[in-house]
Amino acid sequence: MANPAWKVAADIAEGYVMLNPPFLKKYERHEVDALSKEMEKLTRDLRGLVIAADDAEGNQTRNRKLLRLSQAAVVLQNWRIRMPKAPG
Repeated sequence: MANPAWKVAADIAEGYVMLNPPFLKKYERHEVDALSKEMEKLTRDLRGLVIAADDAEGNQTRNRKLLRLSQAAVVLQNWRIRMPKAPG
């Protein structure tokens, strides 16, 4: 993985990276597992973030990040199921 898993997870949350099969083809199983763990950790951190009820923009930003991470988790889970087997 060119970037650390925590950085890729943060980029997914910010919307800079979209997960799809061509993007995931370059990663090995252990890298995909590390990315999955980092995405779960970031999701937990975002859910634990307390934002004032009158801060509409802050709530929207948080919810957008959670939505991106949730959608990426579904793509990642499906990729892990269909992931090509290692030769040998």
